[in-house]
Amino acid sequence: MSNPPTDTIEETPAAHAIDRNAPVQTLAQQIEEVSAGEAARIMQELPTDKAADVAQYLDPNTAGAILAKMDLRCSAEVVARMAREDAGAVLSAMNPDDRVDILGRVPLSVHDELVKELDVDEQAEVKHLEQFPPDTAGGIMTSQVTALYEYITVDNAIQLLRRLNEELEQMFYVYVINRTGKLVGVLSMRDLILAKPDSQLRNIMIKSVRSVPATMSQDDVAKLMRNYGYLAVPVVDAEQNLLGLITLDDVITVIQTEATEEFQRAFGAGAEERLTSPWFYSFKKRIWWLEVNLATAFLAAAVVSLFTETIGAWPILAAYQTIVSGMGGNGGAQAMAVAIRGIATGESGMSILKRALKSQAQVGLWSGVAIGITTGLIAMIFNWHNYGVLLGCVVCVALLFNHVNACVTGVCIPFIMKRMGFDPAQSSTIFATTFTDCGGFFACLGLAKLVMHFFHIHPQ
Repeated sequence: MSNPPTDTIEETPAAHAIDRNAPVQTLAQQIEEVSAGEAARIMQELPTDKAADVAQYLDPNTAGAILAKMDLRCSAEVVARMAREDAGAVLSAMNPDDRVDILGRVPLSVHDELVKELDVDEQAEVKHLEQFPPDTAGGIMTSQVTALYEYITVDNAIQLLRRLNEELEQMFYVYVINRTGKLVGVLSMRDLILAKPDSQLRNIMIKSVRSVPATMSQDDVAKLMRNYGYLAVPVVDAEQNLLGLITLDDVITVIQTEATEEFQRAFGAGAEERLTSPWFYSFKKRIWWLEVNLATAFLAAAVVSLFTETIGAWPILAAYQTIVSGMGGNGGAQAMAVAIRGIATGESGMSILKRALKSQAQVGLWSGVAIGITTGLIAMIFNWHNYGVLLGCVVCVALLFNHVNACVTGVCIPFIMKRMGFDPAQSSTIFATTFTDCGGFFACLGLAKLVMHFFHIHPQ
């Protein structure tokens, strides 16, 4: 599972009092006194080498809990800088899914060295989990799942569960498998406690159990668990063999990570970029979309260049054209946010798009009317002696047009980008801005040119 962001954790007084410049051993002792989430944020603020030294001083269980809360890239860098034996002990103390996530981010040579530090069972577990892509159900699941054979008795099952409870961190559901490992049911704790001790589990289990294939995307898993309110869901292969478990914590992490990444992509930043990212990494993630943005900015400039004589004759248009394009940009951003959210939650069908287009066109129409009248009146009042009535009408109609244009394109572009295979969150903003800028400039300056020609006027 992807490590959750730690920058939203509010520091307690104890965490705030920690001296980041203290010697490594002292700092490690102080970190042991705060929660794993607070410690994770503190560790991320440290230079990587010092964070690695601190992790080596900590108890492996404590260090593992902290690394699991850190940004995944940061935790991988820390583990890679640790002594191999210490890093192996920390990885062994972590949940299997967190362990595999970190191992997937370290250099290949370091990966192999760290895996050798694990025991045989853990090595097999790593190999098993690494076969699944990280953005699938198999990639975020843990192999720590409570499963009992269908032929054992209730009495034996209760004894096994008592023993397993001491070994496992948490027990959400108890699943039932057959002799070949195929998922055949789930147990109700109430039924288990009330059943006769000599009854077999196959006689009391709930046979209808919802599972997800290992190949299902993590986004679809998150939607499923959110819609049905599951605390956990089992993961199976094509033959229905039980492979692992996805818990609510895993899904929350997915949702948080996706939300963070979509927000950053919406502004052209890399999805995995952090405040602590190296400058060159951030530069590489941003520069290409900035180049695309530059190209689209020239389109808007080209539209303005078509009306240089109009602006020269009526200079106040230069001020109001920015209002028309800017207000259109705001309306487009609102429509685009709704569209991207809909796509993220699975509302991406053509029928949804048709309804959204109709709705957003109406929103744009009435928003344009309200904003257009307000701005038009202001233009009339402050430019009364410079054909203020005509200016107000031009600005009002231009705003009306551009709001409809912005809302329609704002909801269409994310769907088009998704259909073309691009990430809607990262690519839509640039093109939506182009439509609202070009549309706003063309509407305002084009209408002004027509008005000036029709009435044979020459504003001063």
